[in-house]
Amino acid sequence: MIVDSHAHLEHELPVNQLLQAMDRAGIDRAVLLAAAQETMPSIPRTGTALLRGCLRVEALRIPVYRIARKNRRLKPFTRPDNDSVLEAARAHPDRFIPFAFLNASLGAEAQDEFDRTIDAGARGVKLHPWLHDYRLTDALPLLQRCEERGLPVLAHLGLGPAEDVAEVLDKLPRLNLVLAHGGIPHFEKLWRLPRVRFDVALPALVSQSTVRRLLAAVGPDRVLFGSDAPAGIRDGHGHRYPEPPPLPDRAMGDNALALLT
Repeated sequence: MIVDSHAHLEHELPVNQLLQAMDRAGIDRAVLLAAAQETMPSIPRTGTALLRGCLRVEALRIPVYRIARKNRRLKPFTRPDNDSVLEAARAHPDRFIPFAFLNASLGAEAQDEFDRTIDAGARGVKLHPWLHDYRLTDALPLLQRCEERGLPVLAHLGLGPAEDVAEVLDKLPRLNLVLAHGGIPHFEKLWRLPRVRFDVALPALVSQSTVRRLLAAVGPDRVLFGSDAPAGIRDGHGHRYPEPPPLPDRAMGDNALALLT
């Protein structure tokens, strides 16, 4: 079974069109997340090449990551629309695995949304410290609840140091943590840590060479296929999954499903 472990439900790609794209690519199921922001602007090929080049240089990663966050074209949703995700999963339970997209910077409100969405059927949690301007350690109260409930967490890291991840893992030894986009912006520093898993969503951020280096560093059991649809499957004429990255079979689905059992 092939599982896309990182797909967003956005106006750009509504449920039926996402299912069509999945069917064309032979994707059986998808971890479904609410939209993180208003339609993500396309990155020109030259911009993608420049971004990838900067990400290869450790000294440039955080400065470039900070500059990208200040892009005025980014318009994040403070409160992502979890209801649309839950509704899609109820309509297509054999295709979508709903995660609750929470904003830890909202404090008690985020805790209430955790209760509401998990009770409604969400099977994991998505955090986005980069867009929502907080450090992963600021989310410890939510992460502790995820650990207690056995819920996997997918996190797109913000501008905090790599040590934040180590601190979280040390304080929550049973937490199932997946870092989006290969662990951007720290990559290799995080690949040395035990237990943490990584998705390879969005080719603009995770090149095939990065995928190969990641696999060599952490092995096949801690890597998950993901697309970051719709942004990750735009093909210039619509939405179509590109050729999958060079992943072993278990990384294409079994590793994601193991987190949900």
